[in-house]
This record gives sequence, structure tokens and C-alpha cells, in this order.
Amino acid sequence: MFCIPTLALIAFLALLASPPLGHTQEAPSLLTLIAQWKYPDSKMNGATLGDAATLNGAGERTVQSILYKTVLTTPDPMSKVIEYYKNKLTPPAGYKADSADEKAVPASGRSVMFQDDSKGRPVAIHIILVNTEKASTTLVISRGATEAETHIAWPHYLKP
Repeated sequence: MFCIPTLALIAFLALLASPPLGHTQEAPSLLTLIAQWKYPDSKMNGATLGDAATLNGAGERTVQSILYKTVLTTPDPMSKVIEYYKNKLTPPAGYKADSADEKAVPASGRSVMFQDDSKGRPVAIHIILVNTEKASTTLVISRGATEAETHIAWPHYLKP
């Protein structure tokens, strides 16, 4: 006998398998997206994808949207992890890409914001927010004073 969560998952997967009329682009797989954001040699601690439930004020669905999530861990120090993402997400001044695919920046552009919320706290927390026309990615990089690993929480919102 199927339980409610299993039926909900089957219904959601069916929704993903049948794009709206006139829409032919397929949503990327969970592992494909994680690979684009994964810190080198980090360990993935579970991953999920599900309906992002983009709703209007009346609670009505407005667009098809997907939420991808995982938490990565690495023994590398936070400073090294942050430097990796800064280099990956911020092109050097005067940089001109050789191809449209380079750096995976959509033609409409993107914004990248970095925030440090660590001062005076027992845990260091850095937040990186990346927004494009159809996607929003947040990286919450944290490490407690007594922890042996840096954590990278990764939620990715996508409107396919």
C-alpha cells in the first residue's frame, strides 16, 4: 500500500515529466545541478528536490518551480571554501568570457552577494546569494568553533 508521501512524490515526478504547453526545456537533474555548485572533494550529506510551490497572495500556483537542496561538508577551513566560491562566482575586473557557456552566466546576467554574519558569535556564518532571471542559489557556509568540518548548505530555486 502506498503512503501519502510516496503518492505525492509520484505526482510531483509526473508533473516534472510533463512540461506545460509550449515549454520544451527539461529541468536539470538534482545531481547535475549539485555538480555545478559542489565544493571540490566535499561530502554530500543527503539531497532532495521538490515542488517549490511558487504561489500568489491567494495561494494559487503561479509558475512551475523546483527546489533542490543538499548539505556538503569538508575538512577544509572556511576561508578556503569562501575563496573558492568567490573565485568561481566573481570574474576578475576587465574579464571577457571566450564563450557564452563560460562561468555559466545567463545572457540576462546575474547578481552575486556575499555576507558575513560571524562577528561576536560562536559559529562563523557566511552567506552567498546568486540570483538570475530564472534561478536563485544560496550558499550558507558555516563552522562552529569546535567543529572539525565546514558545512555548505545549498538550496537552489529554479523556474524551468
